[in-house]
Amino acid sequence: MKTCLLVVSDGRHEYHHRSLASALEYLPRFDQYVFVDDADHTLGFAGAIREGWRQVRTDFVFHLEADFTFRAAVPVEQMVGLLCRQPHLAQVALKRQPVNEEEITAGGIIEAHPDDFTEHRDRETVWTEHRRFFTTNPSVYPATLCSIGWPHVAFSEGFFTHELLRREPATRFAFLGAKHDPPRVHHIGDVRSGTGY
Repeated sequence: MKTCLLVVSDGRHEYHHRSLASALEYLPRFDQYVFVDDADHTLGFAGAIREGWRQVRTDFVFHLEADFTFRAAVPVEQMVGLLCRQPHLAQVALKRQPVNEEEITAGGIIEAHPDDFTEHRDRETVWTEHRRFFTTNPSVYPATLCSIGWPHVAFSEGFFTHELLRREPATRFAFLGAKHDPPRVHHIGDVRSGTGY
């Protein structure tokens, strides 16, 4: 199974350099590298993802918006293995810290809606499933999703989530690790500069 590292950057160079330095330290080697630089904002959020997906030529994608840093080595092979063993999962993401008021008040992404998340395990991996959202935060997903096409609308993550659930109601999304594990990535891009989110 081959995996592509897809990096999307929107021109915030201070974030970009920190994110790529962290990726070099904590990510493994990949079979393909795709870098989409939308510093001039002509593509917008949705267009940048669509352009990245157009270039993917592997079985899986590790998706990295260039405003995240990693806290430890990322077990990409383990994440791919989980997707292969659990084909109802459309994505395995890495949990970030709470960033909005609801998450901060609750103490985390999962803590904000704890009943919507269920911990699972097999002999190789622990993961936490949900149906709330597909995320463009650091994650692995099958490259077959690229053929669906990223929606060119506002709130596109939500639209893509609904499309996946409409196509296959059994679809689930996952965070790698136990329900109450600490975050594995840190979102450093608290100020957006792109367009079309």
